[in-house]
Amino acid sequence: MNDEALGHAWTTLEPAGRRRRRIDARVAAWLEASDTPLAADWLRLFRTAPLPALGLATLSAAAIAAVPPLVWFVRALL
Repeated sequence: MNDEALGHAWTTLEPAGRRRRRIDARVAAWLEASDTPLAADWLRLFRTAPLPALGLATLSAAAIAAVPPLVWFVRALL
């Protein structure tokens, strides 16, 4: 569902003010509940698949270390 479809459904339903506030509160609570910190996601990944997670962490660290020299090199070429 995209924003346009949600807006159309909202205007079709036309909830009253009190009901609209309750729906807004429930949607906001649902969005906040599904928003987890990055550290929690990494810990969950390490718990379910430790070896692939370790490989992913190693590749991420290597990418972070390799990007600045690569950007410097590309800027030097331009």
